[in-house]
Amino acid sequence: MTKGYVDIPEGQISYRSEGSGKPLLLLHQTPWSFHEYSLMIPILATTYRVIAVETLGYGYSDDPPREYEVEDFARSVVSFLDALNIAKASIVGNHTGSIIAAEVASAYPDRVDKLILAGLPYRGPKDWEPIMKEIESQLKPPTDDGSFLIDLWKWIRSNTYSANMKLLLRLLVYNLDSYTRAYDAHLSMARYDIKRRLPLIQSPTLALSGSNDLFIDELQDIEKAIPCCQTKVIEGTGLGICLEKPGEFASIILDFLGNP
Repeated sequence: MTKGYVDIPEGQISYRSEGSGKPLLLLHQTPWSFHEYSLMIPILATTYRVIAVETLGYGYSDDPPREYEVEDFARSVVSFLDALNIAKASIVGNHTGSIIAAEVASAYPDRVDKLILAGLPYRGPKDWEPIMKEIESQLKPPTDDGSFLIDLWKWIRSNTYSANMKLLLRLLVYNLDSYTRAYDAHLSMARYDIKRRLPLIQSPTLALSGSNDLFIDELQDIEKAIPCCQTKVIEGTGLGICLEKPGEFASIILDFLGNP
């Protein structure tokens, strides 16, 4: 796996790449990093040039220059593609990454081949208040005795119960690195009018969810909203789908991308 950085107008973006062939872009959920896809990349790279991008503000990418909206994150993805001279790519996104991917597809349809959206929430700005309160309650203020670290570890462990310990520790490090701004991207997501944007997507789309995911009940609404969309459920997973069942998720992606 190759490490790389590219400069875009908003700052420097970190990424990892492996394989050759048609480009396949992976967008992680926040406040995680490319490590979310680390178990899937070798599988996908047998067929595609896999590029796992670290969203501005997370991983080793620069912080955004200001408080960003979903549209800004999507524009940074397109700037990233431009920097690598990639005219068109298929995109996989999970949770926050899926919202950014959906906006790239709706705003820049000529840049997206196929689209895979995992854990996509189908909620307008007015529907987000209870979820944002729950998210905010998970982010405990730092304390001198370090007890907030226990709460953070329990949250990571409960959402990625079958991941190996090495990856869990990496996720802990990345969560700590972005701790004071961990949910900035979620705040932009809560302001985003996804119900207005999804009907603009022209790419063939696969919307999928773990059976224990918070947003699984919204799959049917997503299927109706996107003109060319099919759905899939992976049993026994939640928001940690990429780490819990990487082989099954990767196989579904390869089947979808390879189906004309």
